[in-house]
Amino acid sequence: MSETQIQTSYPFQMELTVRRSDTRSATVVGGLYVSHLTYETFIPLVNEVFDAFLESYSWSKADISGANIIIPKMEVEYRSEAKAGDVLEFFAGAFQLGKKSCELHIKAVQKVSKEEVGFAKISLVFYDYLSKKTLEIPSGFREKFSV
Repeated sequence: MSETQIQTSYPFQMELTVRRSDTRSATVVGGLYVSHLTYETFIPLVNEVFDAFLESYSWSKADISGANIIIPKMEVEYRSEAKAGDVLEFFAGAFQLGKKSCELHIKAVQKVSKEEVGFAKISLVFYDYLSKKTLEIPSGFREKFSV
């Protein structure tokens, strides 16, 4: 993952329980059978948290303070196992606010052990699809996340 400082304070938090359908199973070297969340099954959970984060501010991916967004980049780090039935605490926030873009950080932690399961960094560029031009970050968004 690129060199972005991972935040310690997030304005949004929610819990999700890992479902069996969120895990992948395999027999690995030595005949050991494993079934756990993987990087590719982590991404739909991140997307669910992203949507809930926006909804908590009465926004959606199609309307964030009057603007659309483009997501040109997403980086995911898978850090430890999570199995079906595990409850994960997700933390989210917007950081690194520039003129027309920012980063959304989403961190997942095992509720019981507090071990970090994964981290996602999503680049957001504010955009007007009608004029096909990038936009400055809307003031309503900037006000919520400027330090």
